[in-house]
Amino acid sequence: MNRGLAFGTAVLLIINVSSCRKVPDPPSPDDTTLFAACIIPGTSTSLDIVTFNVEGFPKAGYTSVTALAALLKTIDPDAVALQEVASEADFNRLVKLMPGWTGIFYPIDNDDWNLAYLFKNSEIEVSQGSAGILFEDDFFAFPRPPFEIMVSHKPSGTDLYLINLHLKCCGGTDNESSRRSASRQLKEYLDVQRSEDAVVMLGDYNDEIASENEGENPFLNFINDPEGYLFSDLAIAKGSALWWSYPSWPSHLDHILITDELSRNIDTTMVVKASPCYPDYAEVLSDHRPVMVRIVR
Repeated sequence: MNRGLAFGTAVLLIINVSSCRKVPDPPSPDDTTLFAACIIPGTSTSLDIVTFNVEGFPKAGYTSVTALAALLKTIDPDAVALQEVASEADFNRLVKLMPGWTGIFYPIDNDDWNLAYLFKNSEIEVSQGSAGILFEDDFFAFPRPPFEIMVSHKPSGTDLYLINLHLKCCGGTDNESSRRSASRQLKEYLDVQRSEDAVVMLGDYNDEIASENEGENPFLNFINDPEGYLFSDLAIAKGSALWWSYPSWPSHLDHILITDELSRNIDTTMVVKASPCYPDYAEVLSDHRPVMVRIVR
């Protein structure tokens, strides 16, 4: 056989095999067995809260919608704060796939950076009219203004505020200054406006919290006030990179800050490492991992 013809035939065979490869069907939104081996679910007696940057949701179309529904049903939290929700329509599809849940969406800029909440109705009651946007006039510190809401955990009677964050990303002097300014203003707000309230401030902080060097850690102002605040995931941030929330760097960027009204009641904080159960995790769901705190009263 002509060597050039043989080479061309081989190329065609490779192309044909590749083009015939079956695209995986979307997982069932009710298939909690898909992720079960990788997850310790929430409990009926605890207040379980999750933060999850879903990377331009839905990054793989409807497959992302069904996969996220299945993942969240398996985690079984009471409240979820989402970042990078690109499509309100697809967020509403997600909520429809989760009967018994309420979704609240806030379009930061109608692009990839919107914030949203999900609440399990049997566990969480949302205070009507409490949803609001903080610092919306300060684009430098808050290019995506924080999304605050007041809720009540029905089983324990705990009232608390949730603040959903997605701070400025990346390195560089300006970006680091943005996060430092955000941290300072957020602490002033909590010190003054929420001094008597239980608050959980969670989301993608886009920086690490492990360093004790003020020049490297813009959130050291919270860490240096242990009587008032606690990062529930600080031990994770200082621990093995295998359990960090942003494995592709790797780094730990997704944090949960809790005020003193609740910090003594933290049972555990965990990063949900679901990719071993779902090989398409990075392509379908996110480059981040969910982080969950469990609070008991």
